[in-house]
Amino acid sequence: MGLCERCARLLNDFKSFVVVKTATFVQKVKDVLRRISECCCSKTAPLSQEKLYCELMRRHEPKRGPRLSRLNSAKKCVPTAFLEVCCSLLQSEDLEVQRSVSLSVLGLLTDGNIKEEHIIGTGVLDTLVDLLQSGDCTVQCNASSCIALLASSDSYRDAIVSSDAVLPLLVLARAFDPEVQQNAVRALYNLTKSESTMRVLCEEGVIPVLALLLLSSDSEVQFYSCSALSNIATDPQYHTKMLLIGDSFLLKSLVSLMGSSVLKNSTQACQCLRRLTWNGEAQQQLVGLDWVCPLMTLLRAPELSSTDVALMLLSQLSAQPQYKETLVNLGVIPMVGELILMHVSNSVVVTHCAVTLTHLWNIVDSQQVVVDSECLSGLLLALLFDWNEDETLLRVLSCLNSLASFDSLRSRLVEKMAASHIGRLMDISSERESSDLSFVAGSVISKLDMNDELLKPHHRVIVGYLMRFLRNQEVRFQQLGIASVCNLKKCGGLQGSVYTLELEKELKRVQQQTDNTRQLLQMLQQDT
Repeated sequence: MGLCERCARLLNDFKSFVVVKTATFVQKVKDVLRRISECCCSKTAPLSQEKLYCELMRRHEPKRGPRLSRLNSAKKCVPTAFLEVCCSLLQSEDLEVQRSVSLSVLGLLTDGNIKEEHIIGTGVLDTLVDLLQSGDCTVQCNASSCIALLASSDSYRDAIVSSDAVLPLLVLARAFDPEVQQNAVRALYNLTKSESTMRVLCEEGVIPVLALLLLSSDSEVQFYSCSALSNIATDPQYHTKMLLIGDSFLLKSLVSLMGSSVLKNSTQACQCLRRLTWNGEAQQQLVGLDWVCPLMTLLRAPELSSTDVALMLLSQLSAQPQYKETLVNLGVIPMVGELILMHVSNSVVVTHCAVTLTHLWNIVDSQQVVVDSECLSGLLLALLFDWNEDETLLRVLSCLNSLASFDSLRSRLVEKMAASHIGRLMDISSERESSDLSFVAGSVISKLDMNDELLKPHHRVIVGYLMRFLRNQEVRFQQLGIASVCNLKKCGGLQGSVYTLELEKELKRVQQQTDNTRQLLQMLQQDT
């Protein structure tokens, strides 16, 4: 159906109006750029007006209008006056002008052509926050992208929160436009990187919004919302708010996301769970949820960083009695053994594997599983590795010490040990700089049923560290020294050694010291 003459005239008038406005805007840009190019500050690398204008419009997408790019490759930032013009144009009633200039500002921010203090001093930040509430998706998209970019810098986060941007961002985080939603959630995530701004977000109700977004069909929205929740979970004061969302909603959503095919999302969900399960209430809420299967899938991830995160959660939860049987029944122990062998030079993997095994030794049914797995071989290989961190070696030794407490495991361990392993334990036991390493290594040796032939090359070293243990002022070392001598005599170790006389003398000294202490205690009891 054709338009009447009156409507056709109105439409033509409107078309002419748009053409004039656009031409005026373009001419204004050209005029500003011409004046900048004529200034002495731009003479170091002059560009013609045409080239300068073309460069500014180069990145321009047809659907979004012109975009201002770098003014000059030699210029580090645009002048304040130019930003003031941009700020005025952002407040224009012309929607196309808002779209174009907001995209231009985004380009300048992306390229790093705006000084931090200028974006606030010229009022651009406040104007961008106002544009978050625009009725136009393109303007919202550009403005929210600018805010997200600014929020990635420590310098801007407090200013963004002070500009009342939080509530508009929370609204846009549930927008229908996927790009607007992504930008808003990315901005919220960046704001959780600072303690002060994170506190404001939590006060404004960001936690339930982010929890709901974990169910989004958009993987980017899932990632940023989960990453933001993970940042919040680093502070235990917010755990109660996070866990009070009805019917364990947050934990169920995180467990579901941990099974995502998008690796970065499953990894981030695992990280968030790890931080949340520092809380006892979270550990209880996790009972009955199927978190072990997705966790085991993540342990096999192609990216080692994802495996590390999964192992951290596993070692943490394996300490809880309510999870141990499930972990063993679903085959965690053999997988841990494989991981040690596969990544024996990686301190994070070895440390958390050793911690997990230490937690699971006391499950009676698991002992045969350990014997049949690669755990013992992996631990002995890790024992020989030259670690830079004492913590990793201490975890390996503690695991072996715990293992040696069980008869079935101890005999299998001795079968697998070679002279190199004994020598390594002797060296660590004789270590004077780290008393903890020395103590645990000595404790392992004291529990092993080793024949005289295996110990014979190390008689002098053994007597040396046992003498040091017996002379140590710490009771735990004295007791370990005595227990070690008893065990070595029982299994035939040190038999016929010329050094045992020294050891016998030191044992008598300790006995006399103990008798004196006992007498003093008896006298004290009589006086009281």
